[in-house]
Amino acid sequence: MSSTSEIAQHYSTAVDNRPAGHRVSRWLLFSDYGPTAQFHMAVVWCCVLACALANALWLPYSTLSFVPSNWPPLIQSASYVALVGILVALAFHRLRGDASRIGGMLRTALVTTELLYRTALPIVALLTAGATLSYVITAANLPLRDSLLARADHSLGFDWLHFLDMTNYSPVVTVLLTRAYQTIGLVTELVIFWLALTQNGERLTEFLAILGLCTVGLCAGMLLVPAAGAFAYYEPAPQLFGNYAALGRMWTFGHTFNLLRDGSLSVIDLSALDGVVSFPSFHTVLGAITIYAARDTRWLMGFVLVLNTAMIVATLPVGGHHLADVLAGAGLTFGAILLVRRQKRMCRR
Repeated sequence: MSSTSEIAQHYSTAVDNRPAGHRVSRWLLFSDYGPTAQFHMAVVWCCVLACALANALWLPYSTLSFVPSNWPPLIQSASYVALVGILVALAFHRLRGDASRIGGMLRTALVTTELLYRTALPIVALLTAGATLSYVITAANLPLRDSLLARADHSLGFDWLHFLDMTNYSPVVTVLLTRAYQTIGLVTELVIFWLALTQNGERLTEFLAILGLCTVGLCAGMLLVPAAGAFAYYEPAPQLFGNYAALGRMWTFGHTFNLLRDGSLSVIDLSALDGVVSFPSFHTVLGAITIYAARDTRWLMGFVLVLNTAMIVATLPVGGHHLADVLAGAGLTFGAILLVRRQKRMCRR
């Protein structure tokens, strides 16, 4: 972790006496963390732009439209981000001459807070654009290809119904897998918070770049191979998933998925978006990305690896995914990591 004096010097050099353009570059491109971070963020914003452009071209011809109530919260959120940025800058300016231990701790907290906000901005933009595009693709009601995915599973020797029945047999296993499946958001937030706390801006931007590429890949995957998921395809008998059902609703995105495909849902409410991607598995993508992002911290890496491995296994019975969905999600993430690492090496030459 950077020392308090290093953090103060870094922040002061980046903020003080710089024109507005440099400050915008800090917030949007993480220019204060070097050229590699800037490249990563350029990838992220290109991915946001790609999804937004696809939405702009496709949405007018789809059955969907945005609800008017979307805009006030978006404007309000943007105002809050701007206000926090101003308050952090003012607070840091006020504390820059404070050499006390408390002053140093406050400066560290302020820099961490700002870095978290700077990270949240592209994540919100990316997930909003990507989720909207996933709705538009689902509403197109393209022919489902679950039979293809089921054949792929069988060719690999995987029997989804047998796996569901086997894991459902033990109440302990069903509880563990269900709880693990629900941890993906908390684990991701933990990794992001740790990277911000340790001032690892380059690693944060790498995480964002991989997430951006995977988001575009997910949308492309669900366009090329539309799927409802294994749970919908096989329609298993209740006795095969009774212990899972007792812990909560199965195949949680199915209701929204079906409403979009039959035209019953014709509006996009950004405050109530559901995940509707089956192929590739987004849980697998996010699990693999967070494992990779935590690789430099042994205790965090071990914790995330164990929990996310269980979570990825849980995507099969709890998330209702084909094995092919999981393998595609892992392959997509691996490809995005290789691409980012290759470009990272080029940036450092």
